[in-house]
Amino acid sequence: MTPRIALEGVRKRYGALTALDGVSLEVMPGEVVVLIGPSGSGKSTLLRCVNALEIPDDGEVRLDGELVDAHAARIDRHRADVGMVFQHFNLFPHLTALENVMLAPRLVRRLRPPELQETALGLLRRVGLADKRDVYPDTLSGGQKQRVAIARALAMRPVAMLFDEPTSALDPEMVGEVLGVMRQLASDGMTMLVASHEMGFARQVAHRVLFIDGGRIVEAGAPDRIFDAPGEERTQAFLSRVLWGRGDAPAAGPTGS
Repeated sequence: MTPRIALEGVRKRYGALTALDGVSLEVMPGEVVVLIGPSGSGKSTLLRCVNALEIPDDGEVRLDGELVDAHAARIDRHRADVGMVFQHFNLFPHLTALENVMLAPRLVRRLRPPELQETALGLLRRVGLADKRDVYPDTLSGGQKQRVAIARALAMRPVAMLFDEPTSALDPEMVGEVLGVMRQLASDGMTMLVASHEMGFARQVAHRVLFIDGGRIVEAGAPDRIFDAPGEERTQAFLSRVLWGRGDAPAAGPTGS
């Protein structure tokens, strides 16, 4: 089976800083892969390389076997085929929730009403916000804005979804409603590549967890193995800090004490 997303030897530098240092990975259709690691480890850069918001200095990115090349005529199609949800919602404040969801498919996919409106309303219903269709973003909570952003990404009919710390800008009580939508997408078979500090979500939903540090994949495996028996000291140290800081049991291995 052809991987939905594939990276081979991807490197990305910003001056003297190497953000990605020879990253290779494959995400199969329907697979959920969660990226964990400290801030600045390269998770966001990796996601941005997948949909060509950043262009690798070396290596290749492929979507369904086809090279993602920023200089190719089909780059806009590649970007449209991979939905991305960012830390911040970036909704257009002058458009209603429904209009925000409708905008990109109207401009890029050239869809027309009434099909477009019906599809957009169905997506708002899917994320539990059909009753907010005519509401402007400034009256929505952070969790509601992020769910509109997810619906907006889904409106492009993507073959895969990228999530870059989608709950990091939310108040704690709003995190659950966004993660609930993401869990439903995973159960529906959406291919997902997720950068997140939500370890409970990663343990429950991911098929694989990748620990990234210093622009490299340090360790990868099934969630139970990564969280319960990490093999690398850097993974052990990170999980011990993160899980212990959240009141969970520390990961196996050294805890720094």
